[in-house]
Amino acid sequence: MRNHLKSGIAWVAVLLSLALPLTARGQTPTARAQMRALQQTHWIPEGSAHPRHVIYVFMDANCPYCHALWLALKPYYRTGLQVREVLVGVISATSPGKAAAIFNAADPAAALRVNEVRWGRGVDPGGGITPVAHPSAKDMRELAHNEALMQAFGFEGTPSLVLADAQGRVYTVGGLPPKGDLGVIVGTASVPRQGAQSTGGH
Repeated sequence: MRNHLKSGIAWVAVLLSLALPLTARGQTPTARAQMRALQQTHWIPEGSAHPRHVIYVFMDANCPYCHALWLALKPYYRTGLQVREVLVGVISATSPGKAAAIFNAADPAAALRVNEVRWGRGVDPGGGITPVAHPSAKDMRELAHNEALMQAFGFEGTPSLVLADAQGRVYTVGGLPPKGDLGVIVGTASVPRQGAQSTGGH
């Protein structure tokens, strides 16, 4: 009996540790609909091409906390993590232009990496990619769509993380998580039932 009690306490501790850095949105119709919309939006994949874990991140090309998260998540790529970046343009005047430059690049994932690798070395503070001077109406619509979706999840800024576990329960994390929480967040994330591969849409 004592061993069973110890085992039960241990499992409770594990569950509490899993819940700590995450806000549960559950499996409500609203949460499922929002997750489907997120899967179907235009996102840019980074990390594993055959993911075991998937995290969606709302990011701005000029957001310093997004840049810090980008750096912090890179070691998890080798564990099967794919990060799906959903660009918004809310930080500064050049944010939409930098997002447009990434959207319209021949290889958007490579362009996003340029933005991060050259952080602080561009034409203005922030991401290092050269912004498009006049983003198209299509690009601005896409950014508006992504921002509306970010707000639908209850986020007010970037970075913002969305993931689902193996049972389809949806979780969110607002802001830059502490590095010590990233293992739990990545471990909780599972490949979504739909949209396991890049949509390639824009």
